[in-house]
Amino acid sequence: MATPQSSLIIKQYEGFGGNFLDSDYLAAAYESGKPHILEGALMKIYSSQSRFFNIKPFMNMTSNKSGGPVEIPTEMFQWTLQGAEYKAARVVENVDSANTTPGLNNGTFRVKLDLDYFHYPDVLFSEDNDLPLQIVEAPIPDGTGTIYTLRIQTDNPAVYLDPKNLYQGREFCKVWTSTPSEYNQWYGTQQVPNIFKLESQLGFFAQSITVTDKAYRDQGRLGVEFLYTDYNGTTSKVNKFLAMYEAKMLDELYRSMEVQLVYGKKSTTAGPGGYWQKTGPGIREQLKDSWVQYYGGALSVTLLQDYLMSVFFGREAEANRSVTAMTGTMGSILFHNALAAVANGFLTVDSHYIRSVPSPIETPYLAYGAQFTRYTGPQGIVVDLVLNPMYDDIMYCRRFHPQYPDMPIDSARMTFLDFGSAEGKNNISMLKVKDSFLYGWTEGTMSPMGPITNGRFGSLKNGYDVACQGSAGAVIRDVTRCGELIMDFEG
Repeated sequence: MATPQSSLIIKQYEGFGGNFLDSDYLAAAYESGKPHILEGALMKIYSSQSRFFNIKPFMNMTSNKSGGPVEIPTEMFQWTLQGAEYKAARVVENVDSANTTPGLNNGTFRVKLDLDYFHYPDVLFSEDNDLPLQIVEAPIPDGTGTIYTLRIQTDNPAVYLDPKNLYQGREFCKVWTSTPSEYNQWYGTQQVPNIFKLESQLGFFAQSITVTDKAYRDQGRLGVEFLYTDYNGTTSKVNKFLAMYEAKMLDELYRSMEVQLVYGKKSTTAGPGGYWQKTGPGIREQLKDSWVQYYGGALSVTLLQDYLMSVFFGREAEANRSVTAMTGTMGSILFHNALAAVANGFLTVDSHYIRSVPSPIETPYLAYGAQFTRYTGPQGIVVDLVLNPMYDDIMYCRRFHPQYPDMPIDSARMTFLDFGSAEGKNNISMLKVKDSFLYGWTEGTMSPMGPITNGRFGSLKNGYDVACQGSAGAVIRDVTRCGELIMDFEG
């Protein structure tokens, strides 16, 4: 169930590093010589997979959604979250405890509720929806609650309400109004949703490197080769050391963003010089207010179905129940095994597992195997599985599964993300501060174009400095449409 605490609510109305150095390196490494499109190009490069760079799934999913990253003017941002449309009233005190047959013979009885929303001609339900209860007198404020006088709406004098429905903590809600059919002067009540005003922030990131004159002159002898994937999806080879060095630093910048977008905790501290140093909450902190369930054994389709129905039941329409599940290798295997266990009962699955493969000889090869990565459940539920290598990385998770000591426990963690729309916007978005992405260099006796042979030195050091900076944050506008299935164990 959702954790009640949230650090986001402010109001409730109820290794190596480097950067590109000149247009030559820019064109060689990124196939782009236009700085104004650089940030978009880098986002696509460093959120994609290649042999050299690690995949960054969360940035990839949020940057490739319609509209891409959302640009905001400051590092602080706010949004509203609507709660339940109708709120149930609870009994705060049994004021008719001596009445063992409340409502018998069409008589009246009293109930003390914690809400003063209702009045005549409203009709209420207790937890027994077989007996509608008409309000017959104006509500009376009484200390910790409001007293209502009720009568069972029936022509049968023999029925009465079970007294347990008047016990403290029991719930009542409005269901309809009953007005006179002629010369009516009375009208029913209505409710509006609870409104939560939420506030969060994002973090800033920066990398820099100093290039000496000797490093610049000797880079051609290092013979570094690596593959990169540009923003058009084309894979090419680069063999300039500084291009690799700079690209690796940019990868570090985006890797830092990706990690904080998942693991970050909201914090604000005074940095050097008294300037505020802010960290944005990652999706794990934000999902503490979502649907969180722990499991310790094998994953089953029944467990998955029950969990997702808890999330969506009575809340989202069947056409809007599609989620993405981020998990590690162990979670992918558990997901596959759960679906395969059910699918084995259908003979048609055999044709998908066993396939004929053409071969240069007359006898064809046989290929066996397939993996389930999508679950289509009842009532519109659809789950698409996405592998996140971060969940397998022992750098970020050093707790290992007791039965699989070569795998971290987070490898089986499943993070369910609903990327649908909320308030007319994507439910999950990556944010960046306007004009926060910066890159450039400080010249010494050299610049990225080479030695300064006839011009102004920036300083009397044989080299130059390059730096880049960016910002990133994640917002989940409605966390109640998301959640996590977390494998854990005692010890």
